[in-house]
Amino acid sequence: MTAVLTAGTTTGAGLGSVAAAVARRAARAALTVAVALVALVILWTVLLWVFDVPSFVGKPPWEVLQYLFAEDPARGVRPASLSAADARAQSFGALWVTLGNAALGFVAGMGLATVTAVLFVLFRPFELAFMPIAMLLRSVPLVAMAPLLLLIFGQGPLGIAVIAAIVVLFPVLVNVVLGLNSVPAQTVDLIRVNGGSAWTVMVKARLPSALPQLLASARISVPGAIVGAMLAEWLSGFVGMGGVLSGYNGSGNYGGVWTIVALAVLVSIVLYEVMTVVETAALASWGPDAGRPPQG
Repeated sequence: MTAVLTAGTTTGAGLGSVAAAVARRAARAALTVAVALVALVILWTVLLWVFDVPSFVGKPPWEVLQYLFAEDPARGVRPASLSAADARAQSFGALWVTLGNAALGFVAGMGLATVTAVLFVLFRPFELAFMPIAMLLRSVPLVAMAPLLLLIFGQGPLGIAVIAAIVVLFPVLVNVVLGLNSVPAQTVDLIRVNGGSAWTVMVKARLPSALPQLLASARISVPGAIVGAMLAEWLSGFVGMGGVLSGYNGSGNYGGVWTIVALAVLVSIVLYEVMTVVETAALASWGPDAGRPPQG
């Protein structure tokens, strides 16, 4: 008896079902972003009022908009020496730098975690030796580890990307290992009885089984990569949102501080929802049994 485990194909009517699933998820994602923004604005305003934050320090959402777009904002919203165009250039320029650093860290962390997870499953002694070390490193606060990493890898994009990658690495590693090990024993036995190697089991059964966990890990790691990049930028200098945030805080430009934080939160929410659409598209293209290799 032979068994062939293949990925789902998407042709004809399948393309239509995939497109419909993606369209539905995209609509839900847009609605989620809108609802999240409304809730965030309400919570932001209420907390400033409840804790009676001084207006010099606490800036409500409408003052953030004034900071970016008003040519003549209310007093204290933006330094007099800073025009709206300059405020936008600094804020959005820092945003693009951080997104680039976070993207490098995200790709590196996802790739390294996936390769390491595969090695853990293929070579059990490797997992027994290195998984405790990985968990030990995960338990060390990133704030304590980051300065050392910046000394080793430099305070440029490489060092920042390394810290962002570490934030991504550990959650993805654990989830993907669990996904790779979730294949039913009968499926593994069937492939081996028909002459398949451990690598065949990996390609035909384990990787398809881990696809949902891999995509879910990618989704939740996007905001983490941004936070990691901002932390590294804060510690390394005056580049990116983290560096600009540090500079604004030091100079008392609290309108700029709130603007950077608001942009970071907004981008994290949007990218998270974008990844949910990507996840839906990938799983729908794979087929209704994604993550459940067929038996037989």
